Amino acid sequence: MGNIIESAVSLRLHVARIPNTLFVVDETRCFGCAACIALCPVDALILDELLVIVDEPTCTHCELCIPSCPVFALSLEKV
Repeated sequence: MGNIIESAVSLRLHVARIPNTLFVVDETRCFGCAACIALCPVDALILDELLVIVDEPTCTHCELCIPSCPVFALSLEKV
């Protein structure tokens, strides 16, 4: 089962970044539980005080972290 998950993660990392899109953390919802940080395969999420911050140039937009957020504070948004 681990190989299937590793393959899926590998595929998501090689997907091209979505043009004109930014990873957004809703500061009114995020309380710093760090569930998303543990799932980020490229270490693009950082906990600062009680808020998750994204290193946008590092983020691959793989979206693996989005479903991990218990308060739905993470999203990709068109700019």
